[in-house]
Amino acid sequence: MAETSRDHLQGLTVAVTGASGNVGTALLRRLTAVAGVAGVRGLARRRPPDVEPWSGVRWHLTDLGEAASEAELDRFVDGADAVVHLAWALQPGRKPEMLHRVNVDGTRRVAEAARRAGVAHVVHMSSLGAYAAGSRHQVVGEDWPVTGIPSSQYSRDKSDAERVVRQVFDAASPTTLTVVRPTLVLQPEAASEIGRYFLGPLVFAGARALPAAVVKLLPLPLPDVRVGFVHADDVADAIVRMLDRRAAGPFNLSAEPVLDADGIARALGSRRVPVPAAAIRPLVAAAFAAHLIPTEPGWFDLGIGAPALDTTRARTVLDWLPAHRGDDVLARFVAALGAGAGAPGALLAPAGRPEREAAGDLSDVPPPTGG
Repeated sequence: MAETSRDHLQGLTVAVTGASGNVGTALLRRLTAVAGVAGVRGLARRRPPDVEPWSGVRWHLTDLGEAASEAELDRFVDGADAVVHLAWALQPGRKPEMLHRVNVDGTRRVAEAARRAGVAHVVHMSSLGAYAAGSRHQVVGEDWPVTGIPSSQYSRDKSDAERVVRQVFDAASPTTLTVVRPTLVLQPEAASEIGRYFLGPLVFAGARALPAAVVKLLPLPLPDVRVGFVHADDVADAIVRMLDRRAAGPFNLSAEPVLDADGIARALGSRRVPVPAAAIRPLVAAAFAAHLIPTEPGWFDLGIGAPALDTTRARTVLDWLPAHRGDDVLARFVAALGAGAGAPGALLAPAGRPEREAAGDLSDVPPPTGG
């Protein structure tokens, strides 16, 4: 991994929304280890434990889905040199209007607070999910249409959020705008949280209890999938390079190799069982309707339709080279998932709002796609 110069990080005050989530925690590990960074601020709905990497961070607590958050956001960004917006709600998938308030309206509130404060650099965490569907043989660059996959709530909101930040920081704005579009972002430390968020506690517990012989059979849809994975630490490294170089524009992030269905099975030591996509989606929809899983079926459409990412721009502009192979990231994550690693921590702690906690509100948690 090429070393970043860190020239522009000296004396920098960085404000990070969603700082207690998957990518946020990895970014805090990086920023708090850089000598010369003047200060790191974190914004979340609830304060994490006073342990590394959360200790030493100046915390601001608010809910981006509420208009009342604007006053706290003004305090959060006041005097900051850079804002990194990672906060994103994955659940409750049954309440898309609530997700839109947090993800799209909340993004507008963060962007407008940064504009009012005259923040010099804003890094917005978008996602592979913002892209329009592509064929399974395509590898797309940053010029691919960012119109989303209409049947996916997550994809629609990611596309809308990008449009919001470009409206606030238009061509006439003095603020440098960077947009990060990672593929699926994983780390073993987040395995249990991510497993519960996408499978729900009952299915997650049941899947872990399956016999090893059954787990070795991996149903994967036809037509073939092609997907990349990237470690949260490598995404954090890329963001630090963006801050250091004040690099503008969009950046795809993914590690090699891009995996097809057979590659996924090999990485997991499983035997692929081909299943038509048309047969899997109704099962996902039925499980969602029966409240067996919290993940709406649009996630399946996103998984089938999203294109693989070309990362040439990140590698050339940022000198970014991921330290972790994508197949290793997947294998280590699934091993941690099976072992129950990444026990409930800040992300699953009581938020003081039990009715929203029960509904699965995760406004502190960037998605595995980075969002």
